[in-house]
Amino acid sequence: MERRVFVRLSAYTALALAMPLADGCKKNPNDPLSQPFLFSRIADVKTIREAGMAYRKLAPHENEATALRQILSEGKPTTDAKVLTSLLNKQVKDDFRSAKTVMAAGWVMSVTEARQCALFSILNT
Repeated sequence: MERRVFVRLSAYTALALAMPLADGCKKNPNDPLSQPFLFSRIADVKTIREAGMAYRKLAPHENEATALRQILSEGKPTTDAKVLTSLLNKQVKDDFRSAKTVMAAGWVMSVTEARQCALFSILNT
């Protein structure tokens, strides 16, 4: 095999393997409010949805997408994904520091993550 062909095939293979990790493969790639960053690293979509539905039963007053978006964004009107992601990560850390956790579908998670799961379950049913 020629070196040029080998290099091209290697590049295409690397690209093909990286595609499932791209944001475009997510259902709501531009909506960090419904993407529980830390929890999604250890749980699959089904588990996130189940945890969200369980939290919605625990907190029926937060069983609406608009209410959850308002709570998660702390009322800040920004739509910048980086700003929202940073805000959410800070909220999750603060929740754990202050023992603001909840058990949903057998998982102990921060209230912020549970709310993100709830929003995910509403948007992805």
